[in-house]
Amino acid sequence: MPAVLLDSSFLIELEREIEGGQAGPAVRWLQQNRRRAARPLLVSAISVAEFLEGFDDSSRGLAFISHFVPQGLGFKQAVKCAELQRRARAFGRRLGENDAWQVAVAECAAAAIVGRDRPAFERLGKRYEQLERA
Repeated sequence: MPAVLLDSSFLIELEREIEGGQAGPAVRWLQQNRRRAARPLLVSAISVAEFLEGFDDSSRGLAFISHFVPQGLGFKQAVKCAELQRRARAFGRRLGENDAWQVAVAECAAAAIVGRDRPAFERLGKRYEQLERA
């Protein structure tokens, strides 16, 4: 079953819903994922950095994301990221740096991405899962 890379926009929303004690789109997405196929849930070094930026106490944020499968950045992802940016530049639509890394990690892991930033990931087509509105 294909994995899903959790974008920081998803992680931030999920943490807010859990901390607030009110299920919203992120919690519902997780419940649907479990019912459908329980796909592996990945977090990239990029997602982790963007997510932890909002915490004064990073240990609390690290405890939250420790439930997901970490994905590092290495040579394979760097080559894929460069390829993506080169192709995008040819069409005058270069990706933001973090978004390019996210797409590279997802492609190297043969994963979809879930989040709330469709414009950044539109090139993934059906492999991008837009989080519904609250």
